[in-house]
Parts: sequence; C-alpha cells; structure tokens
Amino acid sequence: MNRPTVNPLVSTVMMLGLLLVPPYTAARQGADAPAPGTYRCSSYNVSGSGGSCRNMQPLKLNADGSYQHSSTRGRWSVRGGKLLLSESRLWGAGEILGHDTLRFEYDYRDRRHVVTWVCQGCAVAWPPRLPAPATADGSGPTGAPIGVSLILRFDRAIGGVSSFVIVPVAHARGYTHNAPLPRGAVQGLARETGPTTVALTTNRDNRLVSGRRYVVFLSWPRETIPVAVLDLPAVAEDYSATLAATLDGAGVLARSAR
Repeated sequence: MNRPTVNPLVSTVMMLGLLLVPPYTAARQGADAPAPGTYRCSSYNVSGSGGSCRNMQPLKLNADGSYQHSSTRGRWSVRGGKLLLSESRLWGAGEILGHDTLRFEYDYRDRRHVVTWVCQGCAVAWPPRLPAPATADGSGPTGAPIGVSLILRFDRAIGGVSSFVIVPVAHARGYTHNAPLPRGAVQGLARETGPTTVALTTNRDNRLVSGRRYVVFLSWPRETIPVAVLDLPAVAEDYSATLAATLDGAGVLARSAR
C-alpha cells in the first residue's frame, strides 16, 4: 500500500507556523474580557446576610490565560460574556460587571453565595482608551472618560464599609444592594480614613464620563446606601473632590433629582 509522502518544505513551514502562533493571551478574548490582574473580594453576601471577605484569597488572572486562587491553578476564558475558570467546581461561570469587576453566584450548603471581586491595581487600560482632547481653557467635552478620587465626610461616625458604587443619576433610584452594575456605573473598594471619612478612587480601567451627575453609594455586607451626589464637571483631566455625605439615602435620591 502506497503511503502519501509529505513534502519536506511543507512540513517545515507547518512546524514554523505552530511555533509562531502567539501564546494564549487575554487580549485574544476581546474587549469584553476582564483586565489581567489581582482581584480581591469587595463584597460577600450569603442568602441575604453579610459574609466576610477577610479570609478570601485573591484571584489572580494572568495575561497568558492562566489563573490562581489560593493553591488552585488553571486556565481562564470568556464565553458568552461569562468568565470561566477551568478548575472551579463550585463557583460556576462569573459575571463580568466591568473590565475590573467580577461577580460569582453559587449555591453551597443550601445557601446562595454572591461574591464580588474588584481589581484596583490593574495596570493597563482594557480596552485602551484614547485621551479626550482638551479645550483651550483646560476643560473637556461632555463624554470624556476620567478617573475620580473622592473623600466623603459624614457628620457622624460610620464603620464596616466595604465598597462603593457610583451610578449615573438616571439609574440611581433603581439600584439595589448587590445588583448588576447599570450602564455607565463604576465599582471599587472603599477605604475608611477616619471615624467619619471614607476615601474612594476609580482606576484607569474604571472611569466616569465627565459633565454628568452621579449618585455615590456605599456598601456594607447587608446593605447599599446612596450617600452623596456627585456633579462631575466637564473636564479632561482626572478629578478630585471632597463631598458632604449622609446616611439619609432617601434625601440623597431626592436631591439628585433636582
């Protein structure tokens, strides 16, 4: 029986092609993929009750498509807008809330677990964004994506804050605890800097559109409360401000509608 022969030149070209195929990278997942980086638990809800992120190990998504959580290592991928971890037998598919925010919902011991993960240290824009052109007076057009740093000052002591959400005013009344992020909203970890002050910062992958009004929410393990109104000016550079904040959520929502 005659066996087909393979041209040595063709064989060599095929081998070179395999060698030149770029390794799996997050960039090949598309613009909907989460940014590679270290994700930390920002909120943990167990059947409507508060859970603790204190003992949750970080989830590391590497740009080469590998991941690590505690001692578990595997491959991550995006399919149908969901994050899949090859070695996860409990979490299931994760929801991609933003390029640096993930949420896993799963059942364990007859209880519903909802865990939100945020990557504050993601070092690259994902996807890359072009800077908005500035005008002669230094302001930018409405619609320029910018980073925001805020100090929230309360008139009373607060504690136990875990994270923040900044929501466009049009979606503020409909936003609830642990709900999916509305379009144009950002999320991150909140940091208590004193008994009555909380600091929050959006990163370069999690920007707000300038020239618009937003409502700032703070989250605790069991609840999320609107605490301040942010009128973001039409600027092209990153913005910092100190806002008076309150735990009167109904009052904040009423003020945001004026």
